[in-house]
Amino acid sequence: MTATLDGLVDEFAPKVGRARACTAFAVNPRSHRHRRQRDDGRLVLAPPATPGPRRRHPAALGDDEKDLIVATLCEERFCDLAPAQVYSTLLDEGVYLCSERQMYRVLAERGLVRERRRGGHQRAGSFGVPRLEADRPNKVWTWDITALRGPTKGVRYYLYTIIDIFSRKVVGWSIHAAESEAHACRLIREACRRHGVDRDQLVIHADRGSPMIAGTVAELLNELGVAKSHSRPRVSNDNPFIESHFKTLKYRPDYPDRFDSINHARSWCRRFVHWYNEVHYHSGIGYLRPADLHDGNHTAIVEHRQTTLDAAAAAHPERFTKRPTPAKIPTKAWINKPTIQSA
Repeated sequence: MTATLDGLVDEFAPKVGRARACTAFAVNPRSHRHRRQRDDGRLVLAPPATPGPRRRHPAALGDDEKDLIVATLCEERFCDLAPAQVYSTLLDEGVYLCSERQMYRVLAERGLVRERRRGGHQRAGSFGVPRLEADRPNKVWTWDITALRGPTKGVRYYLYTIIDIFSRKVVGWSIHAAESEAHACRLIREACRRHGVDRDQLVIHADRGSPMIAGTVAELLNELGVAKSHSRPRVSNDNPFIESHFKTLKYRPDYPDRFDSINHARSWCRRFVHWYNEVHYHSGIGYLRPADLHDGNHTAIVEHRQTTLDAAAAAHPERFTKRPTPAKIPTKAWINKPTIQSA
């Protein structure tokens, strides 16, 4: 159709002028001029322009760099960790390969991205909403009990765990063959002694399980000068830190389907707690190790990370639009942080 109209314009142009001919046949004069070319005296359409190869961005990673990133992420020590964990580990070792987001892009290009999600919350109860704030270690702890499968059906071992919500450090744990308020009291007393908790310093939060609301536990907390707090019934996200911790525990690659004995369970959990406190980079605390934040070592670590990032930016300034900074360390942790409306 366009070629036909162009031919009509060329036919009438000598008589009425090219501009008037284009107007008469509703053809854009500039487009008409660009489409026409002369070839052996015949009017032919100009061939469409062939796009050239896209110019490589100066900040783009090379294939060798991408291969190194994939090889590093697939190393035995990193293959079960998220890129954010690998990124923080490498920074602490003085190594910068690329940004955390770029790691995800490279993995996506190679088809190596996976994710697991499990969500859902239960309905809220009619009890008051617990609101707790911690701006330093040993101010708010939370604890709970989870069951570990034993060697045969019906045999379970019970893992008692206490976590500091500010540092996420496991400050106490034990495993027993049954749920008991006596075991809970012994664990709480020992954790408070080990961490030097003073009277009126600490709040301990828990759900409303039988050992948690037992009278002997309440008496112990009163004796120690520790305030108590409880979740609303059937509200799992009133105790999010311990629930997240148990998920991390049971999603470990070496978590067994069943424990052969209670000693096996204790041995495995001892290794897990050491890894969680001393090795694991926790996303909720700026990818620090819980023990480092709990013990106040985080300032030197963040400064070292910043030095590594500054060196990377100086080596390749074209890859950074602004100064790179390590993950931000939160100054407070909350259970049910107040909103503007509810404050």
